[in-house]
Amino acid sequence: MENIEILKNFIEKNNGILLTSDLKKLNIHKQYIKLLCDENYINKLEKGVYAKTGKSVNDFFLLQQRYKTGIFSHNTALYFYHLTDRTPLKVDLTFPSNIRVNDDLITAHYIKQTNFEVGQTNLNLQDGTTVRVYDLERTIIDIIRDRNKIDLQIFNTAMKEYAKIKDKDLIKLSKYAKVFRLENILKQYIEVLL
Repeated sequence: MENIEILKNFIEKNNGILLTSDLKKLNIHKQYIKLLCDENYINKLEKGVYAKTGKSVNDFFLLQQRYKTGIFSHNTALYFYHLTDRTPLKVDLTFPSNIRVNDDLITAHYIKQTNFEVGQTNLNLQDGTTVRVYDLERTIIDIIRDRNKIDLQIFNTAMKEYAKIKDKDLIKLSKYAKVFRLENILKQYIEVLL
């Protein structure tokens, strides 16, 4: 099978998306991307991100491709978990503290490398793409940690909505509170969560 056909099959199986990093895995030279673009089979969406012509790709996925290190957090994670009724004006992404990001579209949060991946998970979006986001309990810990920086109404709504969730993991929440040294502060909110 020639490289063009291999790429087309890959794109079909990969939800209509091709990343330049996929070429290395497929052992195919990037000149074939240009051929597929010239053929109007794919279009460039972002640096290193291509999609089949006519394919609509989620903006969250594209943003994460631009900031590969970042993990969706805070208000954006609350939005993903339906713990807020407000669409975030800016996208919240958390980065290790040794990375600095300056972009008007995002609110960057920084944390030391040792705690950066605590609670990281993958979330499948409606268009079939996947993004990295902190899990529900880590999101609650993050908003408790930054409670003085978050809109009070968003904070209160998120805590009330989390309390209503039947399969919340209070053991994991306590474990995260210990990692982030928030046990005493969490105790203040635990009555609401139960």
